[in-house]
Amino acid sequence: MALGVAALVVVMGVLSGLEEFIGTSVQAVDAPLAVVNPGGEVSSDSSFAEALEALPQVRGAYPYIDGEAVVRMPSRNSEAGCLVRGITPGSFTASGLDTMLIWGDPPSLSEEGLPGAVLGVYLSEDFMHSAGDTLLFFPPEAFFTGGRAGAGRAVLAGAIETGLPANDRRIAYLPIETASRMFMPGEGYTGYFIIPSSGYSLEEVTSAVAGVLPDSLEALTWQQRNPALYASLELERMGSFAAILLITLVASFNITGTISRTVVERRRDVAVLKSMGAERKLILKVFLWEGMLVGLTGAAAGIALGLAGCWAIGSTGLIQIPDVYSFHDSFPMKVSPPAVLAAGGAAVLISLLAAVIPAARAASLDPVEGLRQ
Repeated sequence: MALGVAALVVVMGVLSGLEEFIGTSVQAVDAPLAVVNPGGEVSSDSSFAEALEALPQVRGAYPYIDGEAVVRMPSRNSEAGCLVRGITPGSFTASGLDTMLIWGDPPSLSEEGLPGAVLGVYLSEDFMHSAGDTLLFFPPEAFFTGGRAGAGRAVLAGAIETGLPANDRRIAYLPIETASRMFMPGEGYTGYFIIPSSGYSLEEVTSAVAGVLPDSLEALTWQQRNPALYASLELERMGSFAAILLITLVASFNITGTISRTVVERRRDVAVLKSMGAERKLILKVFLWEGMLVGLTGAAAGIALGLAGCWAIGSTGLIQIPDVYSFHDSFPMKVSPPAVLAAGGAAVLISLLAAVIPAARAASLDPVEGLRQ
């Protein structure tokens, strides 16, 4: 029982840590909350951003533009598909993307030359990290118009590693002015990234922002904008919990056997109690409490052992992740109190259920038969 609970605590700690890391990486790229227009673009009126930033729950509201494009580097004669994201310098810093730069500078405009572009680390590797080389961005419309109208030009100014290969293989950050000329010459935006103020939950921020939005706009959290990723994380958590819980279920058979043997050994004692007037309910409670105590002891020992395992894995580097996983040197661990309580509660409940059958047999024991032995 203790080993089953310990395994549950460790596995849930690993999964919670992984979910937190992935969530942090996704929010750095997509922001915790975004205001979008499902039917089109969002107005570029500066007063809209000011209205959002006036909310105490909002630390910053930054416009962004998304679009698909083919990026080509003539000097290397290579090209790749990418997701172009036009952002402001303030958005790049507020979301923490500047801390993920592995080399170079944030995307910026230049008064003398071409604007600077920051690529995901793997996308940058496709172009040999050729800093300062010219990049040509061709949105889909550029292939169907004469003169490649809508194409953008920039120089490779840096590379960023978010920790999520799906992003690092295709993301390209450009100044929002450059992306606007490529995708939205009408001066609209794809949406606004919302950076919450400290001290407020994401639910509180979402509710506050939704309260000032017109009916045409929506406030979507990062989970709502990445439903497949969020669903896979939840499914993995539930599947792992159910699989490891089987260890505890196996232990419950030992509890059932142990209490059944106790009933056999104490048949005479049970018979004496019943002959003295003890009710069936009392006998039932005695053996149920025995199962409960086994579960509580196993849960407490398992939680202590599991927390020690989480500390050892997360703090001592006992288990190292292979170099192919660049996002972390060791397993990201996060002890979630609800998960720990769920593991302990499941163990106690299973122990209690395992004691039901032998306790019912003891309660239904005929005192005459018990005294004959």
